[in-house]
Amino acid sequence: MVTIGGIRSTGLSAALGIAERVAKAFSGQFVPPAGVTWPTMAMMAEKGTRDWALPGNDGIVCHCEKVTRREIEMALEGPLGATNLAGLKRRTRATMGRCQGFYCSGEIEKLTGFTCPEEAKT
Repeated sequence: MVTIGGIRSTGLSAALGIAERVAKAFSGQFVPPAGVTWPTMAMMAEKGTRDWALPGNDGIVCHCEKVTRREIEMALEGPLGATNLAGLKRRTRATMGRCQGFYCSGEIEKLTGFTCPEEAKT
């Protein structure tokens, strides 16, 4: 874990650039102990290939952010699995698009059991 402080950040929009800079600064210095593997997270940047463009993704659930059913299922599993809607948002960007969850919150609630805010359902 690396803690970065003293940065005036706009949050999510700066996170990828900050992470890239830290990775370059510490490249080769972090070696996991034998038998330990680093958890992987889904690609959320437009720079790489997103899951919606790959076959077998089980369809798009959040159309504003192009989040697929497979991405949501993967975000719920594993050592860093989402346990609430806020965690799911951080891992997939679901409900963070232009409609703020108006169109996808019902389907997300069915898939996950996480209660979506009432304002997104109206």
